[in-house]
Parts: sequence; C-alpha cells; structure tokens
Amino acid sequence: MNNYKYMGASDSGTVGWLMQRVSGAILILVVFVHFFSMIKGGSAGMMQIITGPAAAFGVFHTFNGFKMITDDYVPSEGWRGVIYGAYWICAITLVILAVKVM
Repeated sequence: MNNYKYMGASDSGTVGWLMQRVSGAILILVVFVHFFSMIKGGSAGMMQIITGPAAAFGVFHTFNGFKMITDDYVPSEGWRGVIYGAYWICAITLVILAVKVM
C-alpha cells in the first residue's frame, strides 16, 4: 500500500484551471463589447479601452493553455523548464509589441 501513498498533488493545478476559466469568460465579454462597439461606429477611444484588456487576457489565456498542455504531455522536468522559458520569451515579446502598437 506504500506505493499508493497520497502525495498531495491533486490540487496543484487548481489555480491555473480556475484562472483559465476566468480569463476565458472575460475574453468572451471583451470580444462582445468590441464587436458591438465596432458595429456602432468604431470610435478610437473605445478601441483603446478594449484593446488593452483583450491583449492582456488574451496573452495570459493563451500561454496558460500552453502551460497546461506542456504539463500534460512533457514528462521531463528539464524539457518543461526549457519550454516554459520559451513561452515566457514569446509572451513578453508579444506584450512589448502590443504596447508599442497601442
């Protein structure tokens, strides 16, 4: 029975799972507001208000999803670290590019 000892890992991904759902719900709301603001006239001020949260939650949601996929399919901790580093570099690059465009 020692092989089946509880290791306490059942809740290790709970916060990430919850944040993935929250950011997804916020993205849906932001997309609807963006869509209806574009139909109404597409004023530049509204675009800046919508683009900031859309970029922030979009980058978070995307890379949190990538992290979850990596956790599920990459068994080696070393390779996971390398992949996480690549994710961080890509995410920071995208945020910098988004800030420069706005």
